[in-house]
Amino acid sequence: MASPWKHPDSGIYYHRVGVPKDIRDQIGKSVIKFSLNTRDLTEAKRLFASHYADTQALFQQARDKVTLSTKDIEALAQRWLQAAVDSMEEIGDFENYLACFDGEVANASSLISEALERGYKAQLRLVCYHVDTVLADNNVLLTEGSEEYKALTERICWRLMELSGIAEDRFFGDWQTTPKTAQRLSEHRLSTEKVVPSYKPLSAMVDDFTKYKIDRGDWSGKTLRDPVNAYEQFIEFVGADVDPHTITRDQLRDFVALLHQLPQRYTIIPRLKNKSLEKLVEIAADEELPLLSPTTVKKKFVFIKSLFSHAEQEEWVDKNRAIGITVPKGKSKKRTAYRPEELQVIFNETKGAERPSDYWCPRISLTTGMRSNEILQLTKGDVQQANGVWYLDVNTEVDAETGVDKKAKTDNSQRKVPVPQVLIDAGLLDYVESIKEGRLFPCVALAAADGTYSFTYSKRFNPMLKRLGLKPSIDEMIIRDFHSFRHTFRSNARAYGISKESAELIGGWKSQNERTAGDNYGLHYDAFIAELKDNTDKIEYSGITF
Repeated sequence: MASPWKHPDSGIYYHRVGVPKDIRDQIGKSVIKFSLNTRDLTEAKRLFASHYADTQALFQQARDKVTLSTKDIEALAQRWLQAAVDSMEEIGDFENYLACFDGEVANASSLISEALERGYKAQLRLVCYHVDTVLADNNVLLTEGSEEYKALTERICWRLMELSGIAEDRFFGDWQTTPKTAQRLSEHRLSTEKVVPSYKPLSAMVDDFTKYKIDRGDWSGKTLRDPVNAYEQFIEFVGADVDPHTITRDQLRDFVALLHQLPQRYTIIPRLKNKSLEKLVEIAADEELPLLSPTTVKKKFVFIKSLFSHAEQEEWVDKNRAIGITVPKGKSKKRTAYRPEELQVIFNETKGAERPSDYWCPRISLTTGMRSNEILQLTKGDVQQANGVWYLDVNTEVDAETGVDKKAKTDNSQRKVPVPQVLIDAGLLDYVESIKEGRLFPCVALAAADGTYSFTYSKRFNPMLKRLGLKPSIDEMIIRDFHSFRHTFRSNARAYGISKESAELIGGWKSQNERTAGDNYGLHYDAFIAELKDNTDKIEYSGITF
């Protein structure tokens, strides 16, 4: 798997990547494995991303059979010399690079010269470790015994001779000498090294994309919460500072696999909140908790796909690696409409409610298809009359209570909803008249969590459903909540012969996007509101006491 491997005993994370069969002979091993020296998963992922990119580059070298120029080989030798001088001076271990003659420490140049005269095998015995070290440090693949490997071995011998002279000077207290190599090539870019462009870290890419979506009006409040949660999880999985160019398709698939292992309601259940992904997976497995549905996983990954699609358009990444990665299908929960007997149970429970919102919200939604937040942000001024028809004006005007614009899920959500006669008979207009000014339901406060009234209201409505025995168990494949009133209205509209066009206009459904300019003529005239009112009054509620 393209992710850090955790040692079962020590808990330390490792970079462990299998070498493809077609290049194992060139690489000389079947697995590239080394410690990341950390037990912290977030840090391990950050380190792994960088090393994984290097490993993939090494594999590509093996396939491309990249060759080094004479200049590349000298540059590698000089890089080794510079690193060796820095390490030697920091540690003060000069004797390692000196020879001992008759008990006296001296320059090892004579031993190195002898190896240079005797040829490759003698040189290899002397500097094999140093050659392999500089190759590994610079992520360069050379086959031992190749002409390039032999040439590098010889150049390292010459640089070792230079290092031995510096070591002798330092040993006897002379700190003025520096490497005498005439041409400083340690900064030379090797032919195996591609130009690394400056990149936008993943966290910055997410921030910029999120700002773009907010500025366009696509995300706000509740609709912002889901993508933010998905991006926080993805950043936790691969690292905030990772170069998006290095994120692989394997990592994206691994992220999808991880999402399938998360427990349901982990953002709501107190003991699961703020837990790491690793811990959530562990708890879900240990306690055999119900896991996220395929629909939820797919929804989360759609946000990741959107991120990479936009990143490709903006040239933040060279290509969109999320294309074509799918979420395995599975059974998804379906929201269901209320049956008449279930509606009566709810209406009986809320008939004497102290809070007006508890009484009116279910009844308004059932008869108009309005969403809970649309109802709860209504003001007295939004209840208007034209040619004898009362209607509720769903708009995005400034909410005088909060000082910010009211919310509409889509452009089609802004509409004039005729007040059905059944609500008038139940006393809705009398209730509106009793409100002096402002919102119709000030008893429901704006939620800090997502900037909606519906979030606050759901904290009362859902427990009531559970108390009444109407809330499906977590194992059932159905959803029943406040939004089910909206489904019930749509079902009733179909049953009582209300046209699809009229139902969508009343409920503000999204498919109105398919309308032409000609279709829109007359929609906001009073005569058309009257026609919609006639349609809502077609629905009979004879078996239900409001």
